[in-house]
Amino acid sequence: MDFETNFDKALLSVGQTGGEDTAASPSPIAAAEQDSALDLMLMQELGEAKSRIEKLESLNSTMMARSTHLETYTRTLQKERDDSRNLTERLQMELRMAKMEAEHATRAMNDKQASLEEMQMEINLVTIASAKANTRAAKGEEIANSLKSDRQKVQELTAQVQAFQEWAQASAESKRLVQERCLILEAKLKQLQGGRSASDDSEKLLFEKNGSMVIGAADKSHLVIALGEYASQVDSRFVVLRWKFDSSPADCSIDFNIMKGRCETNAEQSKADYLIKDRVITGGAGGESEGAFSIDSSCTLLWSNLKSWVRPRTVKYTFQVVSLR
Repeated sequence: MDFETNFDKALLSVGQTGGEDTAASPSPIAAAEQDSALDLMLMQELGEAKSRIEKLESLNSTMMARSTHLETYTRTLQKERDDSRNLTERLQMELRMAKMEAEHATRAMNDKQASLEEMQMEINLVTIASAKANTRAAKGEEIANSLKSDRQKVQELTAQVQAFQEWAQASAESKRLVQERCLILEAKLKQLQGGRSASDDSEKLLFEKNGSMVIGAADKSHLVIALGEYASQVDSRFVVLRWKFDSSPADCSIDFNIMKGRCETNAEQSKADYLIKDRVITGGAGGESEGAFSIDSSCTLLWSNLKSWVRPRTVKYTFQVVSLR
């Protein structure tokens, strides 16, 4: 715009063309001077225009560099934003996992607290039972010392003995009912397993054993069954162990285990191959197990009374070792 304005001023100073100039025409020297001034003005304006163009090109290059820098910076910020989002998601996931682990630890702590309370309750019961036993023992001694002189106390003891006998008879009847139920369940089990019996021609009874044991409170007991001389006569893979046992008192539970091989110590039992592990039995149970003699031609039966701190258990067992032909 400055160039055009100066150009128009220069034209006006020279004079308009196309009309008849009434004034005297300038001399050739004056016209040449005017042309030189016009050329000089035009060259000056051209130089200024070039300098402005160079300045604009410099500004354009600077803007392009800034634009490239801003694009790079924008991509960097976007990458940092994506990384921050991923980190946030990972931290949220870790937070959820930490909450789950905390809940699991809380539940485990509550379970241990309940177990501790149960143990404390059993300890209290043992203490109370011990105190009562001591009191009864003292009373028993007094009664024993005065039996000869006090007939009434003798009659009271007789009545107590009769009551205990009635209780024993009721307990025996309850045990008989449990045994009958066990036999019914064994019959159903044999029926489900194909109705195979000991008298079947496809089986051969190697040996049978009966016995009993008393397991104290907070104690356990095991029984090792070995093929012995039959180990060289039969294939242990086709030898079946049939077992049955009754546990008394009939209303109390006991844990039952069957392990392959000889497992007589705690270390051996901790790494044993279990056929039946920590099965809770009340009253009695029965069944059969295949592959029990696949290790060392022997197996181990274990009864655990570790959960009871007060009452012992009496176990009467019967087992048969049968070879499948």
